[in-house]
Amino acid sequence: MKVNLNWLKEYVNIELSPKDLCDALTMAGLEVEGLEPVGEGLEKVVSARILSVEPHPDADRLFLCMVDSGKERSQVVCGALNLQAGAMALLALPGARLPNGTVVDESEIRGQLSRGMLLAEDELGLTDDHSGILLLPEETAPGQLISEVLSLPDWVLDISITPNRADCVCVLGVAREIAAITGEKLRLPEIELRESGPEIEGFSSVTIEDPSGCPRYTAGLLQDITLETSPFWMRYRLFHAGVRNINSIVDVTNYVMMEMGQPLHAFDYNRLKENRIVVKRASAGDRFSTLDGQTRILTDETLMICDSDRFVGIAGIMGGLNSEIFAGTANVLVESAYFDPVTIRRSAKYLGLSTEASYRFERGIDIEGVPRALKRSLDLMVQLSGGVVASGILDNYPRPYAHREIKFRPDRCNAYLGTALSGESMSDYLRSLEMDVRKESEELLTVIPPSFRVDINREVDLMEEVARLHGYNEIPVTPALISPPDENELPELAFSDRARSQLASFGFTEIITYSFISPESLVTLNPNADADHLVRILNPLSSDQSVLRTSLIPGLLDTLKTNFSHGEKELKFFEWGKTFQNRGEGRQPVEKPRLVGVMAGPYRRKTWYESERPVDYYDVKGTVEGLLRYIGIESFHFRKGEPDPAYDSHMFSEVMAGNACVGRLGRVSQKIMRAYDLENETAYLFDLDIEALLSARPQTRAFRPFAKFPAVYRDISLLVGLSIESGGIMDIIRQEGKELVESIEIFDYYEGKSIASDQKAIGFRICYRSASRTLDGAEVNRLHETIIDRIRQETGGTLREG
Repeated sequence: MKVNLNWLKEYVNIELSPKDLCDALTMAGLEVEGLEPVGEGLEKVVSARILSVEPHPDADRLFLCMVDSGKERSQVVCGALNLQAGAMALLALPGARLPNGTVVDESEIRGQLSRGMLLAEDELGLTDDHSGILLLPEETAPGQLISEVLSLPDWVLDISITPNRADCVCVLGVAREIAAITGEKLRLPEIELRESGPEIEGFSSVTIEDPSGCPRYTAGLLQDITLETSPFWMRYRLFHAGVRNINSIVDVTNYVMMEMGQPLHAFDYNRLKENRIVVKRASAGDRFSTLDGQTRILTDETLMICDSDRFVGIAGIMGGLNSEIFAGTANVLVESAYFDPVTIRRSAKYLGLSTEASYRFERGIDIEGVPRALKRSLDLMVQLSGGVVASGILDNYPRPYAHREIKFRPDRCNAYLGTALSGESMSDYLRSLEMDVRKESEELLTVIPPSFRVDINREVDLMEEVARLHGYNEIPVTPALISPPDENELPELAFSDRARSQLASFGFTEIITYSFISPESLVTLNPNADADHLVRILNPLSSDQSVLRTSLIPGLLDTLKTNFSHGEKELKFFEWGKTFQNRGEGRQPVEKPRLVGVMAGPYRRKTWYESERPVDYYDVKGTVEGLLRYIGIESFHFRKGEPDPAYDSHMFSEVMAGNACVGRLGRVSQKIMRAYDLENETAYLFDLDIEALLSARPQTRAFRPFAKFPAVYRDISLLVGLSIESGGIMDIIRQEGKELVESIEIFDYYEGKSIASDQKAIGFRICYRSASRTLDGAEVNRLHETIIDRIRQETGGTLREG
């Protein structure tokens, strides 16, 4: 929420500097996210009287104005339409720098000298109005600085209001906090309402058919108004609060909402059928055209404001076109009501319509402050638009508010906070927030929070208020007396730390994506996926986030696409997250942790000493191998496995640990890449099942002594069919050589002209070593021949000659 510092000063005396005030509010729980100056650096902007206005001889839309700036008279060229002799305006003298960076100089415009610039409101950064120059009160003397005329400079505080502090979503709420923090007295706006018209009961009535949705509804009547443009001071404050000005009636409703936190609505009284108000629920499928020109389809949970036979507004959210204030409006019925927060929240979510009013009603407003806000608005409307206020207000209040009484124990509060405050000090803090505090005994207080503090319901809430006002930085630091847990750290946490660390050392960057995705992305990934497994969101933010993910791959590919579109090419990402599988209505979904990574672009860039090489299948395979070894899984292998629609069938492997499949890796299929507009790129994925990896990982890791005895190396160069996998040959070598085979490496691979087109040549280097003795050469030769014979039998391969 944005609020002007000078506006706050109307209600509380503020001696702190703007920065110190921001720090104090932040430490009290109202985080100030921004502080912007208004009207700063305008020392060369002064008030000036326009002495004469003459047409420019060489420009149809420009005028020559003779102005008196107090010290001298000078000519200024201006094109504003509201120029008039005798008016007071603001003049930027030569050398003045405006908020938009413009430096005003003495210059010639169409052959006429212009010494300065008459300013519009937007040129001063005060509002967005550029319809004409800013006119000052006639009694303003020429030559006064802008700071003297408009109470500038000012500051705009951008305050982040937490959802529980509904009372602070207004200027008075923030001023009340400042008063409590600084010990100053809060000044409420004075209301001098003259109800000179006839009794309102003879003109209108309010019927509430749904008191649970609308516990209180008040209305007032203003007759014979004249719609005007709101004065500068009101437009200025609304502009910096982020609200656009419309007219003198609607602007007042917005002004009081920003001032007091009470949303209001003004109806054209003459356009209400039978001139009365009925509050009731809509029927499912009903339609209604709101002020923004959109037709809304309603549900039976939508609370509506009606006249005798039609809807005229969606309660607490937005009014309707059929009763809006327009140029011919003469009589106005003003609504000030309290609506149930849950009802408004559900309707706003369903309709996809969030407004300043719904934002406040959803959080809970002050039900006891409803009539005061109504009277404040009527008072301002009379001042700005004239008219006569009907005597009295309509106040339908079927369920009056019952104040909460909370028992508060100062000793308990000190125990919670680690402080040694007296009960009287705590009482003073609570009273400064307008709470009624009664002393029952030395150990017990009864506290009655005001109706605008909808967040105060328990004793611990009062403790929080004491902590805020005493100052979090004044609470002593006390080491927590926490004993170490009896159980060891969860295996998944230790595994997560090691895996993340290792992938980062491989050059990967961790990402975090939304758990909500679109069902279309899952269908793209696997057209045969069972839709019944999807967990659907009841109130999704959008259709692109309507189901819980069953795979982390869509989020990974979206991130890949975003980076490619921004010119980033050398990409390595991974994500550790959960997938969700539906188990049926009324049951919690199955949550499975997975580790997924992607590689794309060049593996290494071109340098003066080596050429660029793109990422390939063996890079992602090597990444998984390195990761598995690092986390302690030594016995693993890769197999072709069943095809997966997400991967290219020619470059895809299942990752096996023993007989269990613990993941998949391979090149992303071109169909998937096209679906993500990445058809000109190549990417490689790995997708690991965390639970399966934890099961496959040995419980303990033992030290393996260094080899004491020499190794014997033998090479095998084979010709085998293209369909024969090297992994299968390596399995044969291990099975036949048993514990004497220490390692196997592929040192050569060839397909080409010198061999048959349906064959490939593979060279294996085998390391033989015994842990207990020196191997005899003849023994190694016999074992080596046995291995070769078995490879021939099982693969049909032959030794390669030459």
